[in-house]
Order: sequence, then structure tokens, then C-alpha cells
Amino acid sequence: MSENILRMIKLPDLVTVVNALLGFTAILMVVYGNLSNAAALVVLAVVADGVDGVVAREIEHSAFGINLDSLADLVSFGVAPAMIGYLLMKEVSPYVASALSAAYLVCGTLRLARFNVSAKTDVFLGLPMTACGIWVALLVMARAHALILIGSFVILPILMVSDIEYSKIRDKRVMIPTGVVFITSVASYVALRELYWCIIMGIGLMGGYILSPLVLRRRHGIR
Repeated sequence: MSENILRMIKLPDLVTVVNALLGFTAILMVVYGNLSNAAALVVLAVVADGVDGVVAREIEHSAFGINLDSLADLVSFGVAPAMIGYLLMKEVSPYVASALSAAYLVCGTLRLARFNVSAKTDVFLGLPMTACGIWVALLVMARAHALILIGSFVILPILMVSDIEYSKIRDKRVMIPTGVVFITSVASYVALRELYWCIIMGIGLMGGYILSPLVLRRRHGIR
């Protein structure tokens, strides 16, 4: 007997739906050419994704919720950043933009599929798509040059499908201040359209996370 889908939905899943809706709205903003608001919505989707994880660990989680979360992530941190990146990179070359944005989406999809069947629960295998999405969004908010975006779209897909291990950040002492930085970044950017310290700090935080496996390997003397 099939199970009623409404009975399968838990509180964390409602937050996941918010994540997906933010990603969908970001895509609509891209369609209308408003890349700035699209990037801001991706950042808010990251915050929703973080809240979803906290609520799931504190209250309840399920296989349904895990798969729903991956589908929402694909929309918010896969399709939306790929479209944003394409529109910005096509000024340099539409062919390069098409290839790199497609590679980003394909590699991100593969990484999410691997995550859902992975036996490892203490670390992320490959750079999380969430981190990639917010990196792209923050670069857009910082008005980074198209060549910087091209470089990011070359490196990010490789990192997503790599075997590099990334730490899972679950400490609330880290998550809450980081969330505040991201929310402040969006608020200041949407209200004033200026590059504030919080956006630079966000880029620094994400850059540090992307490079963290290299730093940790050197610290522990691993070659």
C-alpha cells in the first residue's frame, strides 16, 4: 500500500521546501536578468539548508527527508548558480560558458547522487554543492571579474567529484555566526547594493573551507 506523502513530510522537510523555493525564485530572477537578486536568494537558500540540517538533527530525520534535501540542493546550488554563471561568463565566450556551466551542473548532480549512497557519515566526500553555490553567489555579489568566475567554474566541478574529504560543520558556535554573516551580506547588498565587509568575510570563510583539506593535510604531515 502506498504511503500518503503528506504524512511523510516532517518539520525539517518544510524548511527544505523553503530552500527549493528560494532556488526556484533565484532561477526566475536569472530569467529576468536580475543576477544580483538571484545571487542573494542563493545565499538565503544556504541559510535555509543549514537550518534544515540543524532541525533534522535536533528533532527527526528520514530517508525521505535526505532525498528531498538533495533534490532541493540541486535546484538552489546546482541549476541556479549554473545559470548565473552562464550569463556572466558568456560575455567572454558563449561556448566556454555553456561547457563550464554544464560541467558544474553534471558534476554537482553526480556528487549529490554519490552522497546519498555513501557509507561515510563523518565527512563529505568531495566539495559540497552548497559550498560551491554560495561561492558563486558571493563572487557575483562582490562583482568579481568574469575570468575569476571562469576559473571557479573550472575548479569547482573537479572538487565536487573528487575524493577529497571535507569536514562536516555542525558546531552551532560556528554555524550561527556564519549564518549571521551570510544574512547580513544579503541584507546590506539588497538594501544598499554596496560591497560590505560581510561579503568579503563570507568569501574569506568559503575560501578557507574550500582550501581546508590542504591546510589540514599539511598540519598533520600527510603527503
